[in-house]
Amino acid sequence: MAIEILRRRPPSELYPSRAAVDLIRHFEGLSLTGYLDPIGIPTIGYGRTGPVAVVGKRITLAEADALLDEDVASHAQIVRDQITVPLTQGEFDALTSLAFNLGYIPKSLKACLNGGVTDAGKVMTPGSYGSALLQFPRNCRAGGKPMKGLYRRRLAEACIFSDLPWENACSISVIKLQVTEGGQIDPNESTSLEDTLMRARLDTSRPPDTSSTIKKPWSELVKKAEPEAVPATGEAEPAEKEAPQPNPPLVSAPVPAPPSGPAVQAPAVVVPAPQPPPPPVKPAAPPVGGVIVTKPPPEPVIIAPKSVDVRSIPYGEITPENGAKNMTDSQRGIGMVIVGAGSLIQIITTRLGVGTAVGAIAFDLSRDPVVIALAATAVVAAIGWFTRKRGTKVMTKGMIEARTLLK
Repeated sequence: MAIEILRRRPPSELYPSRAAVDLIRHFEGLSLTGYLDPIGIPTIGYGRTGPVAVVGKRITLAEADALLDEDVASHAQIVRDQITVPLTQGEFDALTSLAFNLGYIPKSLKACLNGGVTDAGKVMTPGSYGSALLQFPRNCRAGGKPMKGLYRRRLAEACIFSDLPWENACSISVIKLQVTEGGQIDPNESTSLEDTLMRARLDTSRPPDTSSTIKKPWSELVKKAEPEAVPATGEAEPAEKEAPQPNPPLVSAPVPAPPSGPAVQAPAVVVPAPQPPPPPVKPAAPPVGGVIVTKPPPEPVIIAPKSVDVRSIPYGEITPENGAKNMTDSQRGIGMVIVGAGSLIQIITTRLGVGTAVGAIAFDLSRDPVVIALAATAVVAAIGWFTRKRGTKVMTKGMIEARTLLK
């Protein structure tokens, strides 16, 4: 449950969750062959040290997982032994990861949680969880020098301590660490704890998991978990009226007791209540005068081709009775003749004004496209004039006969 995860409980009741194991796996890394860590300690598996860690030794993945389970359990017990105040699941997981890496709980962090004096000489009251959170980035040294890998891990543990996701907020491309000449962390050039926690709060890449991570303050959850106040009259406020249920309510029918023997109360059998019969269907009105009047069906629509005079298409639809006009009878032909005549007169006039050779005029006219078009039009007009009468009669007769048959 969400509130159960954020509820602080004694460390003796807590165990490392999957979030703690995943964080440890990520930062420790896996090596099935023994090696020396940055400060020269033999290590194998998921950061396992001790007699089993021999440089060059090979182990299997199953053996590495078994060693990890042992180490997580043993360092979780360190948290239970050294911390005396209640912890949330996230706080317990962060401290387990810190103890896994360092082998102990730092003095200042224990002073903030249990109460006591920090290494800076400040007296802390028990349960100073906010001050304990600030101690994580301070414990990132190996061999006395701050290291980026440890600094990034401390920030990730601080996110877990605050019940926030750490994967994106503490990615290797985001976290920066700059060390001054005196061996201190440069606050202006290094990623701060505040910026990391802000990125973690705004991280929406991972869907919310109410079973492991809650991003609301503890004070709000405690306030919501408290029972609602009852009015002074002692009566609870009426709930909203429920909508009518579509299904009939269930009623309990008693079961008769057995005829002999001691009386035993039989369980009630729940049976559905009888539903009301459906309303009777109103019969249709009787026909008037004993005759059923029905609406006549619509007349069928007959689609037939429309008679079209093919000769009249370019010049507008003209009925065969009035005769069909060709190009020579239309205003378009007359206009072309006028335009051609005007062009011819213009050419002749211009040519006569320039020279007097009749041969030059004829030669120019033979090459003029307008004259050629006029000549072709004249030939076509002559052919149409000779065929007009005969063609008109044949086409008109055929169209009249076709229209008569279609009617």
